[in-house]
Amino acid sequence: MADKTTGGLPAVQEAAIGSLPGIADLYDDTLLPVEQQGEARHMTGAQWKSYARASVSIYVEGAAQSARDAAASAANAAVSAQEAEDSAQEAEDSAQKAQQYSGKPPIIQGGTWWTWNAERQEYVDTGEAARGNLMYAVFYVDAATGALYMVTDEEYAGPGFRLADGNLEVVLSYGG
Repeated sequence: MADKTTGGLPAVQEAAIGSLPGIADLYDDTLLPVEQQGEARHMTGAQWKSYARASVSIYVEGAAQSARDAAASAANAAVSAQEAEDSAQEAEDSAQKAQQYSGKPPIIQGGTWWTWNAERQEYVDTGEAARGNLMYAVFYVDAATGALYMVTDEEYAGPGFRLADGNLEVVLSYGG
């Protein structure tokens, strides 16, 4: 490059540029001599800053998006880990309860059903009578009188029956 001036700076020989003292900081209003297409020009620190920002902005946005994605993944992983820990605890609790109840089936004692209570570690009376319920009606004819009788349990909830003109009819009732 021949002797040229830049922004009012004195002419600088190419060979002499390396011998110039360095600058401590680059400010927005700092002028820098540059050569562009064979002509001496100047560039400001603000222009360098803008150029640097523009040249890395595509990488910065990609890195920022990757950081956001990583943060979301980490949050999801933390939630999943907590859910897994909770599920493991529930499974352990269920296994302990199952172990408590295994081999402890309901028993009949004093005419009622008793079930195992794991917290109290003993059988507890449910108050439910330990008897079978008749789930159907039974009919019989008295041989001496010829009368037809129907027998059911007190808790029978099936259909009713009636004689109508010598025919046995089923009486269905729905609702209450």
